[in-house]
Amino acid sequence: MPTGSATSGGADDLAPVGRFLRETGQLLERLDQAAIARARQILLETYRQQGRVFTLGNGGSASTAQHFACDLAKDVIPAGSRPFDVRCLTDNVALYTAWANDADRAEVFANQLRGLLAPTDVVIAISVHGGTGFSADLVQAVRYANGVGARTLSLVGFDGGILHRESTCSILVPVESTPQTEAIHLVVEHLLMHLLKQDLAAR
Repeated sequence: MPTGSATSGGADDLAPVGRFLRETGQLLERLDQAAIARARQILLETYRQQGRVFTLGNGGSASTAQHFACDLAKDVIPAGSRPFDVRCLTDNVALYTAWANDADRAEVFANQLRGLLAPTDVVIAISVHGGTGFSADLVQAVRYANGVGARTLSLVGFDGGILHRESTCSILVPVESTPQTEAIHLVVEHLLMHLLKQDLAAR
């Protein structure tokens, strides 16, 4: 049997596949394009001002935060050019768990930012629920960043939660689904990288 052939169920097996893909397409159409354009501008201004970028998230969103940091540090930069000064706050496991163990768990990210964050910097918080009932550590980090005058960028889902309301810029995936939210966050991340790569190459 050829690779990829259906082995059972026929059309019944394909129905949920089609539903998920249709919903993904519909959600992409509903994204706030102005918010994406503003996020692009914030990141470009941060680069030009030689500010730093800090990314953070929990669970699957921590992986997206790492991906974001990796692409900013390497993928978008023309050969021989200065990279983004970017770090993901979950990358240093020893430091992360030391703060989580020895201080208020909700302050685990804010404690890593204290004394480092400047008004020219940006904090990127990625969260499915936007901090509503979950991820108080992300909320505290964004509030700390807002307090020092840094810009804050959030990628969220569901109703957006606190992060959607309190961030400088927030991109909301309008769906109550963790898999769909996380999948579309990655699409948004790659879209921003595509745009920034064009911007930096044009310089």
